Amino acid sequence: MKGGFFLPRKSNVVKIPKRRNINIGVIIFLIIAVYLIVNIYLFQTKNQISIYEVKEESLAKNTIVTGVIIRDEKIIKTSKAGYINYYQREGSRVSKNATIYSIDESKKIYDKLADQGDAAKISDKDIISIKKEISAFKKTASGETFSKVYSFKENISSKVQEVVDMTLLDNMQEILASTGISSAFEVKNAEQSGIISYRVDSLNNLTVDKVSADTFDMDKYSKSNLRAADIVEVNAPVYKLITDDAWSIVAPISSEIFNDLQEKKSIKFTVLEDQFTISAPMSLTQNGSEYYITINLEDYMVRYLDDRFLDLDLDISSESGYKIPLTAITQKQFYSIPKSYLTNGGDSDEQGIIVETYDTSNGNVSYVFTPTVVYYEDEENAYIGMDSVAADTYIYNESTKERSIVNTIGTLEGVFNVNKGYAVFRRIERITENDAYCIVKKGTKSGVSLYDHIALDSSEVIENAIIY
Repeated sequence: MKGGFFLPRKSNVVKIPKRRNINIGVIIFLIIAVYLIVNIYLFQTKNQISIYEVKEESLAKNTIVTGVIIRDEKIIKTSKAGYINYYQREGSRVSKNATIYSIDESKKIYDKLADQGDAAKISDKDIISIKKEISAFKKTASGETFSKVYSFKENISSKVQEVVDMTLLDNMQEILASTGISSAFEVKNAEQSGIISYRVDSLNNLTVDKVSADTFDMDKYSKSNLRAADIVEVNAPVYKLITDDAWSIVAPISSEIFNDLQEKKSIKFTVLEDQFTISAPMSLTQNGSEYYITINLEDYMVRYLDDRFLDLDLDISSESGYKIPLTAITQKQFYSIPKSYLTNGGDSDEQGIIVETYDTSNGNVSYVFTPTVVYYEDEENAYIGMDSVAADTYIYNESTKERSIVNTIGTLEGVFNVNKGYAVFRRIERITENDAYCIVKKGTKSGVSLYDHIALDSSEVIENAIIY
């Protein structure tokens, strides 16, 4: 040290750079994250194929139709005006000369009857009938059907008036004898036997051959209950007499149902109003583009005496098989070859064809067995995949020593099977169909099987492309 100046001392310490440790967990996490992001992107951008599982079902067709009732109906009119009372119940079967109604021009007889003060006797049967009317109305009553209240009122009034009228009939002869009033009063009897109805409508004179589309136009249809009126005019309808138990139901049907019923002579159907199932003879008619079924019955006419129209569910037997959406069906082209050229190769049972090959170097012809999938056979031809051989290839028949060129193309219907994750064509044979589905034959060669997974929309699929 000179003059207080010190020289720095050289350090022997060497700094070693800090070593960074690699975190394997972070790297694995990043790899997984990138993998998930890529797969999510591919899934979102890839065209998604909806899958349908093949099941065995029968195809339900729309077989509910509305039919119009045709009966032998005779409208009876009155020859005089006046106040009217009835003495037969709705739906009663009456004999010739049975008392049906009475009419009083002056109302004196009816007033006298009313003065008697005898209360009408309501039987248990009457009570049950009225309760039935009320119960039926309650089941169907809603804000949308409020207009039916008036019809309901008429029906109940008619039932009650029927009970009153029967009481009047019991006392009438006694009143007539005691008052001597008879000139303005008249009792009317049935001119022939039949079933009584007091409901008339705008289709009373309808016959089977007159049924058309206009028949079912409810805006043109009207009906009334004759028992709801106390007084009638001259020549007014007073009751309806149904003179035959035989009746018919005529309903418009689709051309599809028309074709399905061609071989039938009778049909089973259910009346939806009361779920009553009937079998009866039937016939079909066509009027231009309109198709009709006529069902002829001998029984149950009184059951539907109050009705003019009935909703029916026709029981049309449907074929069972595999149910396939129509959107899944596609078409594929195949080579069509004579079926006689199919053979089995060597010692195996594998089916195929013998292909003729020509060696241009030496001019030799050889015959090579080529396995091939046969998708369909008819009486003369077999359909093989177009990837089996090239176009214009010659195939050889060992039995006949003949040769044939492969160039005829045929088309088959099928669906894309995706059981293995890629689309494979499988042939189908339709049995029946509706607007959305068809039933295909079971056990079709190179076809679909129960619980197979197929593409719901064939237009979104490329054959042999990976689906998932």
